[in-house]
Amino acid sequence: MDTYHNTLSPIHNLRKRAKFFKNAILDRNVGAVSKSSKYVINNVLKRLKQPLQIVIEFGPGDGPMTKALLKRLSPDGKLLVIESNVKFVEELRKIDDERLHIVEGNVQDIISKDIYGFEKVDLVVSSIPFSFLKPSERINIVKITNKLLISGGSFIIFHQYSRLMAKTLRQVFGSVSVILEPRNFPPCFILEANKK
Repeated sequence: MDTYHNTLSPIHNLRKRAKFFKNAILDRNVGAVSKSSKYVINNVLKRLKQPLQIVIEFGPGDGPMTKALLKRLSPDGKLLVIESNVKFVEELRKIDDERLHIVEGNVQDIISKDIYGFEKVDLVVSSIPFSFLKPSERINIVKITNKLLISGGSFIIFHQYSRLMAKTLRQVFGSVSVILEPRNFPPCFILEANKK
């Protein structure tokens, strides 16, 4: 199973991180203070079931998880990403892959609309800052995600600084696993729920 490796030079990597941080500071809707580390990405990737045909990503940022998911996606699969930050959308549009579909806007506004063009989804991953949302928005996103998933499909929430979503996931999915990734800066949680 392949893992995610950051192939950027140290200087280029530092510039990308600084650009992400600046963008995050200027947009109050961005909850992360840094990009997801290779440790977080690999921790998510090892939970994926193959093959992946239809995937949705909430809050891809500038795309490190997006690129990793595209490597796991089947040749005729689809990856739909929903991103509200204009600068991040510009970065995502630089990814040259016809399987990638970008929707600009807030997840809580878009998820209720019938924009997907497919019936069921294998996987939904999310790094949006759920702590910024109202409880009603959080439960709505989880309920709709559960409805979209195939039986056995997964909802993985990563790059979270608290276990806030564990209770909401349990209410809808029944059970959830919570993993701390201490090697990320700052350390963060990964939560996984599977549809029965």
